[in-house]
Amino acid sequence: MASRVHELFDRICIGQYIDAFPTTKKFQCFQPQKVLRYVPYADDFGPMNLASTTRFVEMLDHELDSFPNCKIVVRVDPGRRDFTNAVYLLGAYLILKLNMPCEEVRNLFCWLDDSMVESYRDATYQESDFDLTLEDCWRGLERGLKNGWVRLPSEPGLWGQIDIAEYAHFDDPLNADLHIVVPGKFVAFRGPFDLGSREYSDEDGYRKFSPKHYVSIFQDLGVTDVVRLNEPEYDRGDFVAHGISHHDLYFDDCTFPPQDIVARFLAIADAARGLVAVHCKAGLGRTGTLIALHMIRSCGFAPREAIGWLRIVRPGRWSSHL
Repeated sequence: MASRVHELFDRICIGQYIDAFPTTKKFQCFQPQKVLRYVPYADDFGPMNLASTTRFVEMLDHELDSFPNCKIVVRVDPGRRDFTNAVYLLGAYLILKLNMPCEEVRNLFCWLDDSMVESYRDATYQESDFDLTLEDCWRGLERGLKNGWVRLPSEPGLWGQIDIAEYAHFDDPLNADLHIVVPGKFVAFRGPFDLGSREYSDEDGYRKFSPKHYVSIFQDLGVTDVVRLNEPEYDRGDFVAHGISHHDLYFDDCTFPPQDIVARFLAIADAARGLVAVHCKAGLGRTGTLIALHMIRSCGFAPREAIGWLRIVRPGRWSSHL
């Protein structure tokens, strides 16, 4: 495969198949994928999560500052999926760092074709029936920027309303598998289990958490309500006893929520005094669907923007039609 290097903007370039590409006084290569990796749930491969996205902005800034007279080449491993994630990160840099409108970002990448990039897909091994594009993700990130949810840090680690160290901590499935997906409004998390006196249990490389594990986290985050969308696997009283309201809004997995469930969910969100923590079994599909509907109604998101944002802030989240 012939090497290819494309200059995107000012001194920022992207290159692939460039093993023999020289680092010279004019060009400086760096490989963010040595540090930033997407951990798949199944056959999914991205987009990169919010911690990796903000880390990339910092890394590229460091390269630009360290080599002021060089063009910086983001060197990408072979393959469409790695190239797609690198393109996503570069677009995210242009949006977050340079406040570039998504239309201009898209135009900078107009030379891309299907042989070079791949649409994002559901976190399953089944054939994907919905394509989430790079533009969907960029537009979701841009909407988050316009809403003030994420922006360049006002102090170290605080990107808008998101504490990146806290985000990365709770992102770890050994810590909580939890994300604040709408700052000031929604937390998405994996469904807890009744584990008796234990706060967590490790089985076959998978950690289950009890409600007790989440109570102190929720109290620190300001969560006042929990919404359960799957069949009960714990006693709701474990939350209620600590002053956290609990609501059951069950509907079948991999289905659209009934209208009465949507209406009740929106009413709970509107009435909540603090954050609303939402879960189904994995905290991905049903959870993301209802939160996305609120984002569309109340936060100015188009449907595909909402899906793009949620896939960035909570990786593996369902990615189907709204």
